[in-house]
Amino acid sequence: MALVHGVALSAQRDVVRSECDVGVCGRFIVVINSDAGAVRRQGPRALRALAQRALGGQLANVVTTDRRDLVAALQAAARRAPRAVAVVGGDGTARTALQTLAPFDVPVAPLPGGTLNRLTKRVFGQASMETCLAAMLTGASRPLAGARVEGHCFYVAAGFGAWMHLQTMRERVRGKNFVAGLRLLMRLAPQQFAERLHWSPNEATTLVNSTLVVGVGRIDSALGTHAQMHEPALLEAAGADVRDWGGLAGIAASVLLRRWRRHRDVTTLAARRVTVTSGRNGTPALLDGEYQMLGRSFEIVFEANCGRVWAPVRRRRPW
Repeated sequence: MALVHGVALSAQRDVVRSECDVGVCGRFIVVINSDAGAVRRQGPRALRALAQRALGGQLANVVTTDRRDLVAALQAAARRAPRAVAVVGGDGTARTALQTLAPFDVPVAPLPGGTLNRLTKRVFGQASMETCLAAMLTGASRPLAGARVEGHCFYVAAGFGAWMHLQTMRERVRGKNFVAGLRLLMRLAPQQFAERLHWSPNEATTLVNSTLVVGVGRIDSALGTHAQMHEPALLEAAGADVRDWGGLAGIAASVLLRRWRRHRDVTTLAARRVTVTSGRNGTPALLDGEYQMLGRSFEIVFEANCGRVWAPVRRRRPW
């Protein structure tokens, strides 16, 4: 199976090379996700002009798309065999780009266009859009560490358990339907408090919690309270027990105060592999902020080369 998969990837890369657009090969393509938070505030036109000024003759094309057509736009860009594809969006947009472009062997430059932009900071450091674009001119293709679960990858952090259903509430609030989102929270809360996950790091003793968060490197980086000084070499898993509203408020407060590691209902362990089993037919998950329904039992595995990014040669922290 691995040999067949490798042959298929090789054939796909050969197709990319044979379709190389003479006007694009060796230059950059920028794909803008118009649904991303910061993009809506700045406007795609302003971002297009900024990319044109910063990249000059090294810019082949700027494509504006939305969430629904993002994958198709990325595939079309990869078939033109650019040096790299820069994506303007959040961590979910960057994750989609990394997974979509991996079979084409085209690196991704994640530019800040979302709310948190954790992956952008991991590649370019605490840099503005202008600085990130300028750094692309002297960049190179680099491997990016991540984690794989049931064929899906994530590069910042993932959450597992019934509480991940709250993603639907977030989307409703984002759509200015706050009352509907609040009603959904009240209806789902009893079920969320009752659900439990069984998880085991590195095949060790099984632990039982209501929610599991797994970070690529330190979870604090995903929360924005810590900058990793180097590429991650392990996963960090944190299981939390949320039994009632008081427990939920206590853990939320400990996160805001950066004391969550010392909370009595939180267990944190480092691992390269985490095995998870839920009591449901499926397990709700958020992978870099994107909702996904996984199976009842699965493994989360660390991979040192889970994708390729276009990163500065003189890498800023945390690289």
